[in-house]
Amino acid sequence: MTRKLYQLLAGLPLAWLYAMSSCAAFLLQQVFRYRRKDVKQNLEQAFPDWSDATIKATRKNFYQNLCDTAFEIIAGSRQPLTFFEQRIKVINPELLADLSENGQQSVFVMLAHQGNWEWMLHRAAALYDMPMAFVYKRLHSQAADEFSLQARQRFGATAIEMRDTARNIIRHRRTPRLIYMLADQSPGLRERVHTTEFLNRETAFFSGAATLARATGFPVAFARCQRRKRGHFEVELVEITRDPASVEETWILERYAELTEAAIRACPDDWLWSNRRWKHQAPTASTLDKSAPPDTDNPVSYTHLTLPTICSV
Repeated sequence: MTRKLYQLLAGLPLAWLYAMSSCAAFLLQQVFRYRRKDVKQNLEQAFPDWSDATIKATRKNFYQNLCDTAFEIIAGSRQPLTFFEQRIKVINPELLADLSENGQQSVFVMLAHQGNWEWMLHRAAALYDMPMAFVYKRLHSQAADEFSLQARQRFGATAIEMRDTARNIIRHRRTPRLIYMLADQSPGLRERVHTTEFLNRETAFFSGAATLARATGFPVAFARCQRRKRGHFEVELVEITRDPASVEETWILERYAELTEAAIRACPDDWLWSNRRWKHQAPTASTLDKSAPPDTDNPVSYTHLTLPTICSV
């Protein structure tokens, strides 16, 4: 039933879906009050100098963007590559071509839950003539999980389940790929993490992407996605390092945290403020141990926003 509902919605005009999104945003914030306390606390902590009016306005815009993203993801499951070419402008696509040596070596592309991270994957499929892979976390709903995976893989991208990330990347290290990772989620209590200040809080970040970059030697980039208007985005690529063996894991993670925070502050309406990013108290120091092996069961996190899981992200 859930999958059929997705397919039905995906066939509707985007304008209709945006009208439904506006209704959903109102219900989510005003009626169901979905994580309103979390959103308010996160915004107040990140922007202590903001007035109550600014907090409220940003919170309202956040709920609208949250619902827009959910409906955009569903709509994108049936759109051709030309649709994403028209709606996503990549300022400097040549950076990944340079880092990959024109498709001769893999590159890790670190993302944040900002803009539309799903549409970015499809835009990359139109831009680059090399295989792509994305790390994902299984959804609780089997129907939602199957729909989501099918939508993401329709242009040839390969799915890597989160717990298999390290094994998959090491096994296929001789196959040049663009490997996309969302790394701004809250780690579990048993993860290897690095702690740094992020949005005015001590925050733990997964170490997996940095660990794998140093183990493989693959360059690392960051993709910043900003919503310019409804259904239109701008992506800028930033080099983190082209020689990860020459820097410490902590440096890679600090740079990622710095770039993510700068992207959020430039466009605060568009980050996933409902995410319980600080549900676990951050350790007082980094738990990275150079002598310890990487956590192959959960090196990174990739949580996807879909309608049946919108209230559990």
